[in-house]
Amino acid sequence: MRTLLQSRSRAGRRAFTLVELMTAMAVAGLLVGALAAAARQALVAWQEATSRAAQRRQADGVLDMLARDVESALFRRDGSVWLAATLQRSPQPARGDGGVVDADWSGRVKPPDGIAGAPGSSLHLYPESGDLSEYRFGQAGLWLRLFTVPPDSNDRLSNHSAPRAVAYQLIRRRVTGAATSSGGAEAPLRYVLYRSTARPFGPTWPETNSTFASGYDLFRSGVAPDYNEGDASRIDQVGNLRTPRRFEQVLAQHVIDFGVRVWVRDETGRRVIAFPARDARGRDRRGFAGTVRDGRGSRPAAVPSGWAELGGSGDDLAYGVPERMDLCLRLLTEEGARVIEAFERGRVRGAPGEREDETWWALARRHSTVFTRTVFLHGRGVE
Repeated sequence: MRTLLQSRSRAGRRAFTLVELMTAMAVAGLLVGALAAAARQALVAWQEATSRAAQRRQADGVLDMLARDVESALFRRDGSVWLAATLQRSPQPARGDGGVVDADWSGRVKPPDGIAGAPGSSLHLYPESGDLSEYRFGQAGLWLRLFTVPPDSNDRLSNHSAPRAVAYQLIRRRVTGAATSSGGAEAPLRYVLYRSTARPFGPTWPETNSTFASGYDLFRSGVAPDYNEGDASRIDQVGNLRTPRRFEQVLAQHVIDFGVRVWVRDETGRRVIAFPARDARGRDRRGFAGTVRDGRGSRPAAVPSGWAELGGSGDDLAYGVPERMDLCLRLLTEEGARVIEAFERGRVRGAPGEREDETWWALARRHSTVFTRTVFLHGRGVE
């Protein structure tokens, strides 16, 4: 009898009451929840760090290429236009200024310029702080063209170290499986920065579709192919400066703004900002032409072909020989690109009472970073 009672007593001591069991489960649940939350936070932090690192690598690659082209840019005081940076139209036509086949600026897209400096405007060329990261260069950014001399790779004739025309242009386009495929309505839409080049000279003589044949004046027309004409039939045609298309010409994806600030020497020898700048009547100058042909001293002003059709004139341009350029690039993260596309397709809504243009830029600022770099042309880095 005593043995039986002792056995029952030991069994009772080993058992748990219902309250103890529920308490233990609650504590375990709290621990698991805390660990899961910590794991989620660690995963989110890792994903954000990875995304930012990828964003930084891409920005460095773009700015390195830009810096090499600008540092090796060619200029002559002969009246020709050796460098040009012009604001693209706003709002953009459906296929952009260049009429690129794969471009798509229709529907809910990056807002047009609007009132400069307004929260939903894509144009802000004169921030009070003067900080380049606060600039916005319009709905489609700047179209930058110049003549440069790349390093000689010696692998083929077209890669010899010879002057060639180069262009940088921001385009909204569908990401497709091939350059000749439209990809359909559901193909992802992305903002991409192209770097297109014209070959320096042709493999046979005479070769009319080359930098040498078209001449070293970006605004001149009627001499072989025009740098302002569109032609993407071959990757190194002169017309690629206007209408790039091939995937090999895409320098970076998720670029939602691109522009430059140009410095020249004034009459007193001081280095001053020539672009962005305003004219004597306080109007924004829409572009910069690297030339001495500025309309003064009986010289005709440089005007790009087709500029009048876009509503421009010689008064809309600033002139000079650049000595310094500040490069500006706004890049979305991979997640930011998906968020912007979801908003543009109507899958994401803004805050109540918020305008669409303000929502677009609120999302863009939250998921993007501005990268800048200063480049001195021809080593002129001393004031």
